[in-house]
Amino acid sequence: MTDSAVRVPGHGRKRDRSYYLGAASVILGGVLVHLTLGTIYTFGNMNPYFTSYIRAYSSPRDLTYTSSIWVSAFAGAGQGLAMFAGGILASRIGPRWAVLLGSWTTSLGVVLTYLTIKVSLQLSVITYGAMFGLGIGIAYAPPLAVAMQWLPERKGLVNGIVLAGFGGGSFIFNQVQTAYINPDNLAPDQPGSPGSTTKYFSKEKAGDLLDRVPKTFLILGTCYALMQFIGVLLIRPPPSDARNDRERDILVTPSNMAPDSLDDPLINSDKDSFSSQISDCSPLGVADVSLHPMEVLKSRSFYLLWATFLFNGQAITFISTLYKAYGQTFIEDDHFLALLGSFSSVFNAIGRIFWGSLGDRISFRTTMLILCGVMASLLLTLNATPSGGKPMFFIWISAIFLTFCGNFALFPTVTARTFGPKYISVNFGLVFTSQVITCLLGAFLTSNLQSIIGWNGMFFLVAAFTYTGMFFTFLFDVKDGRGNDI
Repeated sequence: MTDSAVRVPGHGRKRDRSYYLGAASVILGGVLVHLTLGTIYTFGNMNPYFTSYIRAYSSPRDLTYTSSIWVSAFAGAGQGLAMFAGGILASRIGPRWAVLLGSWTTSLGVVLTYLTIKVSLQLSVITYGAMFGLGIGIAYAPPLAVAMQWLPERKGLVNGIVLAGFGGGSFIFNQVQTAYINPDNLAPDQPGSPGSTTKYFSKEKAGDLLDRVPKTFLILGTCYALMQFIGVLLIRPPPSDARNDRERDILVTPSNMAPDSLDDPLINSDKDSFSSQISDCSPLGVADVSLHPMEVLKSRSFYLLWATFLFNGQAITFISTLYKAYGQTFIEDDHFLALLGSFSSVFNAIGRIFWGSLGDRISFRTTMLILCGVMASLLLTLNATPSGGKPMFFIWISAIFLTFCGNFALFPTVTARTFGPKYISVNFGLVFTSQVITCLLGAFLTSNLQSIIGWNGMFFLVAAFTYTGMFFTFLFDVKDGRGNDI
């Protein structure tokens, strides 16, 4: 072995500098793609412009911020629906083509919103919501699966780094949106109703601002498409002679999906007895066998993960979409709120690395219990931020983004550890289907209850959902071969 080569203990795999450079380029490609997919989080910043434009020039004229959440809801639902299909599609046409198809679907949806926003909210929900979400679902998992092929013993860290791009996308594009649309830092001036603290931009005082809204979608869509193309060029599987058949995280293939694979006696054993299926020699306690997606659906552990993600997702949908609308009720500084969105995305990115790394060091259950507890506490105290003004609101929103992002680093990793690495793209897609219900339920509750129970009532309701996710996490009790929580 040369001085530049490293043999990974327990994996029998020889790596040199060129191997690690290859791994780094794949991770970079995944980050570039996820930077654009993560602009789903910019809707919280875009919502005041988007909603105000429709109120002034499109339909319906009485649109509210909480009703516009349907854009974000359909984006999340589309992502949940397409995630499972994305894993299968990647096996048929390859991860590169799947990522390109999915990511360019998002870009096309953004570009088409230049036209649909001029017509109605409903059409905008299709392009800026459903199309964007479907594209994310297709392109989301393959970069993670390929990156984990390169560094299988560092799944949590690799997932965290790639998904930091997803969390950090709004850091760049929040500023692009606000700098272009509202360079003069105008504040919303038109109350939604007499005596209401919720305000919108009016065409009488902010006509030029509103005129720039449709053009923004053309600019954003073009930027996304270029970044996605570069990222796809960098994504490739590791060299065949460097792969370990037992550890490599291959995408599901048509032959692997064949019903005959279910005849294996090990596959048909009790799938909730995971301790007998975990390798003693793996440093991460990765499943020694990979469960077929059809068998995963029979597992109690799958439904506990699915339920945890469903209830935790309420906070993600609510805060990422409406933090700015809430902030505008007591802060009249649009540039500050856009800057807050950008810095929150930095915490969103850093948090994914932090929670992913923490999940590698301690168990998923312990990490998730900590996450849920912190998240619920922040939500329950968010109503105190008006008394602290800008500084307190900045700290609380940043902390919330730093916390909820951990879900996206932890769930892909625990899926691979619990059900094995072989079908990770499809199995994680199954777990992610929970977000279909999460997003649609969240939009329904917010659009119908916010005017009744107010912002404070919504904060307590979302915190209750988070505590419910905490309860399901406590029930999750999968062990490795040494009897430790995975």
